[in-house]
Amino acid sequence: MTVLQAATLIVLPVTAVAQTAPAPAPAPAPTTTAAAVAPAAPQPAAAAGYLLGPDDEVKIAVFGQPDLSTTTRVKADGTILLALIGPIQANGKSTTQLSQDIAAGYASGGYLTKPSVSVEVSNYVSRFVTVLGNVPQAGNYPLDRPYTVASMLAKAGGSTKDGANAVILTPAEGGAPIRISLADMSAGANRPLKPGDTLFVPQAEKIYVYGQVQQPGAFSFAPGQSFRQALALAGGPTLAGSTKRIKVRRGGKEIQANLDDPVQPEDVLIIREKLF
Repeated sequence: MTVLQAATLIVLPVTAVAQTAPAPAPAPAPTTTAAAVAPAAPQPAAAAGYLLGPDDEVKIAVFGQPDLSTTTRVKADGTILLALIGPIQANGKSTTQLSQDIAAGYASGGYLTKPSVSVEVSNYVSRFVTVLGNVPQAGNYPLDRPYTVASMLAKAGGSTKDGANAVILTPAEGGAPIRISLADMSAGANRPLKPGDTLFVPQAEKIYVYGQVQQPGAFSFAPGQSFRQALALAGGPTLAGSTKRIKVRRGGKEIQANLDDPVQPEDVLIIREKLF
């Protein structure tokens, strides 16, 4: 009986396999798909950082091999030249991708077994955005990660007290400059930047308050500002000033307005004397 039971146990799996023989056909497909997708998963993360280009300077360190470690520039054709393995394409690659390619080159050439390679950018040249105008730290900033208009301006220190709450973007690919309000993130402040883009922060637009006020002069314009708020910037009216007798000049012409109306750039508010 023991032999018969054992034989039954052996037969049953075979039968099960025979009955399900057509089913294994699609089974390899998910495995193959998973294998194809798995290597692609790291790519977006690698591509999210700074991508190398001509004239970028990179520092390459090969662990345990000081003679193979070097600092070099990406050539005009997009390659770097390394000892033993020769030219390696660097253009358009992240430092992680380049370090993997260098390690593979030394391993496949039989020079090193499981080499450990690190790559750092020591001088950003090819991919940058220029920030100019009324910012504390104007200059060229590398696109070492994804930047928007707002985040790049923040990196440059933001707009100065004399700068406008807006920025003018000149796209690298050409086209007319675009004025972007920093007060409205949906209007372009979240726009991603590309290599070669230029940001310029102009001087703040002004409004002017004169007449019977405590501190007459020019003040920075802010979107949504009212004449009442502009008057407050000038310290309010003097004892002789009347908030009911205001005069507004816009574009060289006098217009009808009250204190709760919104101001426009270059408006002139004049507070007149009370009538006794």
